Amino acid sequence: MNGPKKNAILHNIILISILFLLPLALFTNLGLMPLISDEPTRAVVTLEMILSGNFITPTINGEFYYNKPPLFNWILVGFVKVAGVENEFIFRLPTVISLLMLSLVITLFARKALGWRNAVMAALMMITSARILFWDSFQGLIDITYSLVTFTGFALLYHLSQRRKWLLMFTATYALAAAGYLMKGLPSVAFQGISLLVWLSYDKQFHRLFTWQHLAGILTFVLITGTYYYAYLQTNTLDDVFSTLFDQSNRISDKQGTFFSWLAHLATFPFEMIYEFAPWTLLLLLLLSKKIRKTLYTDKFIMFNLLIFCSNIIIYWISADMRPRYLFMLFPLLFVILVKAWTLSSEIRGNLQKITDMIIVGLGWLGTASLLYYLFWNETNQLQGVWFIIPLLFIIAGSAAWLMRKHVQLRLLFLVIVMLTVRIAFSMFNLQARINSYPDAGYRQGEIMAGRLAKDCSTYVLGDTPFNHDASFYIARESRQIIKRTWETDDSGNCYIADEKNLATFADRLDGYEIIHTFTIKLNETRLFLLKKSL
Repeated sequence: MNGPKKNAILHNIILISILFLLPLALFTNLGLMPLISDEPTRAVVTLEMILSGNFITPTINGEFYYNKPPLFNWILVGFVKVAGVENEFIFRLPTVISLLMLSLVITLFARKALGWRNAVMAALMMITSARILFWDSFQGLIDITYSLVTFTGFALLYHLSQRRKWLLMFTATYALAAAGYLMKGLPSVAFQGISLLVWLSYDKQFHRLFTWQHLAGILTFVLITGTYYYAYLQTNTLDDVFSTLFDQSNRISDKQGTFFSWLAHLATFPFEMIYEFAPWTLLLLLLLSKKIRKTLYTDKFIMFNLLIFCSNIIIYWISADMRPRYLFMLFPLLFVILVKAWTLSSEIRGNLQKITDMIIVGLGWLGTASLLYYLFWNETNQLQGVWFIIPLLFIIAGSAAWLMRKHVQLRLLFLVIVMLTVRIAFSMFNLQARINSYPDAGYRQGEIMAGRLAKDCSTYVLGDTPFNHDASFYIARESRQIIKRTWETDDSGNCYIADEKNLATFADRLDGYEIIHTFTIKLNETRLFLLKKSL
C-alpha cells in the first residue's frame, strides 16, 4: 500500500474516532452543574415567557428586561416545548447544537479553498479551542448561537459576492444581521457594516453599496426587526428599549479604570486571546515566516478571512469590557488562516515548522499526562468508574500522541483526539467532583425546596430583599409562578421571601406569618426566609 493511500485510510480512521469522541465530550454531564454565569438570566426570561404566555416582552421578576432582544429566548422556548422540561441540559443544548452547526458552516465555507480535510480541521479547531471546549460549550448563553448566525453572514458575504449574486448577498446577509440584532442588539449592525465596507472596498466593488440591491438588503433588515418592534408596540412603548440597547453596546468601548490600565489592556489583549483560544493560536508562530506570509497574501480567500478578522476585532481590542466569548464569530476566520499556514509550512520545512511541530507533539503528551491527575486527586480517585475510564482514555490519547511522531501531516488531528479525551475526563470526573463540593449545588437545592413549598400560594420578594436570577428561576420553575417584588403585604394567604433586614422592617405587617423555609442564595451569601400565613 503506497504512502498517500495509507495516509488517506489513517485520516478516515481518525475522523471516525473523532466522530465517536465528540458527542461523548460535548454531551456528557451537560446538565449536571447548576446554572452559572449569565445562564440564569437567559433561563428566567425564557421561563417567564412560558408562564405568562407573553413572548414579545422579555421580563425578569415580572419587570421589563431590555438588555437583550428576545430571539435567543424564543429558541430556548422551542427547546423547552419540544422536550417538555426546563432543566439545565435543555437550556444548554442549543449551545452545543449551535457549535456543531457552526463547525459545519466553517467546513462548507472553507471546503473549496482549502480542501475538505483542511476545512474540517479548521472546524475542529473551533470546537476544541480551550475557551470553548472547557467553558462555553457547556453553558446556555447567547454567544455561540449568535456566532453561528454572524459567521454564516461572513461566509455568505464572501461566496455570494464572488459569484456576483448581489441581490441574494445583500438580502441574505442583512437577514442574518437582523437575526443577530434580535439576539444581541447593535453589534450585529457593526459587524455587517464594517464587513461590507472593508470587503467590497478590497474587492473593488465599493460602488455596490450605492445600488438598489444594497437598499433591498437594508429594507430586509428593517422589515425583520420592524416586525418585532411593531408587535412590541401593541402592548408597550419604546421609551427604554433603544437607550438600553445603546448602553449595552457602548459597554464594549467604555474605557474603565485608569488610562494606564487601558494601555495595559491594549498591550495584553493579543496574549490573552492566544491563551483563550489555545492550543491552535500557537500556530501563529508560522506567520513569522516571510515565505508563508507572502503566499497567504496572494490568496484572495485568505485575504477575506484576514480582512474581516482584523477590521472587526479592533473594536474589541480597544474595549476595556471585552470578553473572549464576544469574539467567537471571528476566530473561525483566524483558524482558516492557520490551517492554510500549516499546510504551507509542511512544504517549506523551516525552523519555525520544526519548533511548531515540537510544541504540537509536546502538547499531545502533556494532555495525555494530565489524564493521570484524576487517579491521584482525592476529589476524583474514589469516583465510580475512574479507574477503568481514565486508563482507557489514557491509552486513546497516548496512542494519538505517539502516532504524532511519524505522521506529520496528521498531527493536528491527533491533537484534536487528545483534546477530546481530556474534555471527556473533565466532563465525567471534574464536574462530578465539583458538584460534590460546589456551593452552587447547595444554593440550587435550597431554592428548589423554596419553590416547592411556595407552590400553593402567590409568592413575592419583600421590599429590597436581595434576589438573584438563580433564585428567580429555580423558585419560579418549581412553584410555576413568576416571582415578583412587592412593598405591600396582606392577609390573602400570600407567601413572602425576605432577608433579615426586611424581616425586621416589615415585622409589624407580618403578624400571623411563620418561617417555613430558610435558604441561602449566591448573591453575597444572603440568607433568605420563606414566610407563609399560619393556619
